[in-house]
Amino acid sequence: MYADVAACHSDCTTAIDNFITQFRASPSSKVYSVILAVTYALPALIGIFWGAPLIARELEAGTHRVAWNQSITRTRWLAVKLALLAAITAVVAGLLSWAVTTWAQPVDSAIGDRITPLVFGARGIVPIGYAVFAFTLGTAAGALIRRSVPAMAATLGVYVAAVASMPLWMRAHLVPAVHETTALDVKNLTGIIVGQGDDMQVIGGEVANAWTFSNQTLTTSGAVFTGPADPTACGRNGGGIQGCQTWIGSLGLRQDVFYHPDSHFWALQWAETGVFLALSAMLAGLCFWWIRRRLT
Repeated sequence: MYADVAACHSDCTTAIDNFITQFRASPSSKVYSVILAVTYALPALIGIFWGAPLIARELEAGTHRVAWNQSITRTRWLAVKLALLAAITAVVAGLLSWAVTTWAQPVDSAIGDRITPLVFGARGIVPIGYAVFAFTLGTAAGALIRRSVPAMAATLGVYVAAVASMPLWMRAHLVPAVHETTALDVKNLTGIIVGQGDDMQVIGGEVANAWTFSNQTLTTSGAVFTGPADPTACGRNGGGIQGCQTWIGSLGLRQDVFYHPDSHFWALQWAETGVFLALSAMLAGLCFWWIRRRLT
């Protein structure tokens, strides 16, 4: 399916559209969705089943008194465990991400969505950061809570909250975004929403091959456009989509967007991975401090 896209060198819109249509109708589309879910789930599973029981299981069973004897200090025991399992975690997550990124490359190239929030976290090196973070988070939760099952539940909740908060509030600001204010293209609108009181919202078109995280339509004075709608053009008794577009075009509106183009993909990957590895280092430090000062 991808051969026509790869062989295209000029206007490739038709070839890309045909490829996307065929892909979405094929069994590979379901495989794609499953692999995407597995890539996101793996770090959480590592945190739950490798990280959380690491210290908590020793404390529950009372075997920490034997494991942390005079010949093997608790600090050395934890250092060996963390280093070995964190390395294995990074390798497992890295191999999975490499395989998924390579397999999905034709789809990512055609659709141009690898930088969008849904796909971004399952590509490149970010899954490594997620996995190491989940592992150290689970270890810290086990040390603090001292019981495996509650530590597993806490690990899952905190991990999901941390990973979900990244695209919602943080990722867009890790690397300076592109900011553009251009004349509104009325023939390429994402939506026209007319409210109950004839107020309206006009949403400009998305930037191709990019993650648009702020998209506002401005009036000539610089305020966000909120209507009111012209009832003879865009109101409840409007004259249809063409008449509405003509009226919107007469207002001189502008589209103000902040976005990350596909060229920012690796800069964002390194930045986000660095954030999660830094959090992992802090959690590991907490584990060392806790077992030395708080656990007896």
